[in-house]
Amino acid sequence: MDSDKSIDEWLYSIVGTQHHSSGTCKMGPKQDDLAVVNETGLVYGVHSLRVADASIMPDVVRANTNATVIMMAEKIADDIISYSK
Repeated sequence: MDSDKSIDEWLYSIVGTQHHSSGTCKMGPKQDDLAVVNETGLVYGVHSLRVADASIMPDVVRANTNATVIMMAEKIADDIISYSK
Protein backbone atom coordinates (compact mmCIF):
# COMPACT_ATOMS: atom_id res chain seq x y z
CA MET A 1 0.00 0.00 0.00
CA ASP A 2 1.69 3.13 -1.17
CA SER A 3 -1.05 5.72 -0.67
CA ASP A 4 -4.26 6.43 1.19
CA LYS A 5 -6.13 5.89 -2.07
CA SER A 6 -4.70 2.38 -2.54
CA ILE A 7 -5.56 1.54 1.08
CA ASP A 8 -9.12 2.80 0.54
CA GLU A 9 -9.47 0.79 -2.68
CA TRP A 10 -8.18 -2.35 -0.99
CA LEU A 11 -10.49 -1.90 2.00
CA TYR A 12 -13.55 -1.32 -0.19
CA SER A 13 -12.71 -4.45 -2.19
CA ILE A 14 -12.62 -6.78 0.84
CA VAL A 15 -14.90 -5.24 3.47
CA GLY A 16 -18.62 -5.90 3.56
CA THR A 17 -21.48 -5.59 5.95
CA GLN A 18 -24.14 -7.93 7.24
CA HIS A 19 -27.43 -6.74 8.63
CA HIS A 20 -30.20 -8.75 10.15
CA SER A 21 -33.28 -8.06 8.12
CA SER A 22 -35.73 -6.05 10.13
CA GLY A 23 -38.20 -3.24 9.83
CA THR A 24 -40.03 -4.35 6.68
CA CYS A 25 -43.46 -4.31 8.40
CA LYS A 26 -43.09 -1.36 10.72
CA MET A 27 -44.89 -1.34 14.05
CA GLY A 28 -46.56 1.95 14.86
CA PRO A 29 -49.79 3.82 15.49
CA LYS A 30 -52.59 3.62 12.94
CA GLN A 31 -51.99 7.30 12.09
CA ASP A 32 -48.49 6.42 10.81
CA ASP A 33 -48.87 5.81 7.07
CA LEU A 34 -45.75 3.60 7.10
CA ALA A 35 -46.90 1.36 9.98
CA VAL A 36 -48.21 -2.09 9.07
CA VAL A 37 -48.95 -3.49 12.55
CA ASN A 38 -49.97 -2.10 15.94
CA GLU A 39 -48.15 -2.60 19.26
CA THR A 40 -49.60 -6.12 19.63
CA GLY A 41 -48.53 -7.24 16.15
CA LEU A 42 -52.03 -7.04 14.65
CA VAL A 43 -51.88 -6.25 10.93
CA TYR A 44 -53.90 -3.18 10.01
CA GLY A 45 -56.84 -4.02 7.76
CA VAL A 46 -56.63 -7.82 8.24
CA HIS A 47 -58.78 -9.51 10.90
CA SER A 48 -56.85 -11.49 13.56
CA LEU A 49 -53.52 -11.71 11.69
CA ARG A 50 -50.43 -10.97 13.77
CA VAL A 51 -46.76 -10.67 12.92
CA ALA A 52 -44.20 -11.48 15.62
CA ASP A 53 -40.74 -11.32 14.10
CA ALA A 54 -37.95 -8.85 13.30
CA SER A 55 -39.93 -7.37 10.44
CA ILE A 56 -42.10 -5.34 12.85
CA MET A 57 -39.20 -3.53 14.51
CA PRO A 58 -39.59 0.18 13.78
CA ASP A 59 -35.81 0.45 13.46
CA VAL A 60 -32.73 -1.76 13.59
CA VAL A 61 -31.85 -2.52 17.21
CA ARG A 62 -28.40 -2.04 18.72
CA ALA A 63 -28.59 -5.37 20.48
CA ASN A 64 -28.86 -9.04 19.67
CA THR A 65 -31.67 -9.32 17.12
CA ASN A 66 -32.55 -12.85 18.26
CA ALA A 67 -33.04 -11.80 21.89
CA THR A 68 -35.15 -8.82 20.83
CA VAL A 69 -37.40 -10.99 18.65
CA ILE A 70 -37.84 -13.53 21.45
CA MET A 71 -38.90 -10.72 23.80
CA MET A 72 -41.36 -9.29 21.26
CA ALA A 73 -42.82 -12.73 20.48
CA GLU A 74 -43.26 -13.50 24.19
CA LYS A 75 -45.06 -10.17 24.70
CA ILE A 76 -47.30 -10.74 21.67
CA ALA A 77 -48.03 -14.30 22.87
CA ASP A 78 -49.07 -12.84 26.25
CA ASP A 79 -51.36 -10.39 24.43
CA ILE A 80 -52.95 -13.24 22.46
CA ILE A 81 -53.50 -15.30 25.63
CA SER A 82 -54.97 -12.28 27.47
CA TYR A 83 -57.26 -11.47 24.52
CA SER A 84 -58.62 -15.02 24.32
CA LYS A 85 -59.63 -15.16 28.01
